[in-house]
Amino acid sequence: MKKLLGLLNDYVLECDWKDMALIKTCVCAFGVMLGLSLPREKKKPAMILSGILFVATSALLAVRLLEQFCPFCGTEEEEEAQSKEDEGFVMRIIEEE
Repeated sequence: MKKLLGLLNDYVLECDWKDMALIKTCVCAFGVMLGLSLPREKKKPAMILSGILFVATSALLAVRLLEQFCPFCGTEEEEEAQSKEDEGFVMRIIEEE
């Protein structure tokens, strides 16, 4: 399982926004197909669950977006931790080449 996750992480590092848009469109189409195939009596619980997941993930994405673009949201400790993470990330790419 760890090998599979490593492969997926490497793939995502190589993707650009077009690849990610294709993946998300594919997953969305799969979700629509699943939703259409559900019996009528099970559609309401599925709609409630998907609505909860949508709201939760949208809120998390909104928080991450605000943290990235809001100049007053971050602290110096967070910026230092982020710069250390970036250094490790750059070193990892250099090592793999």
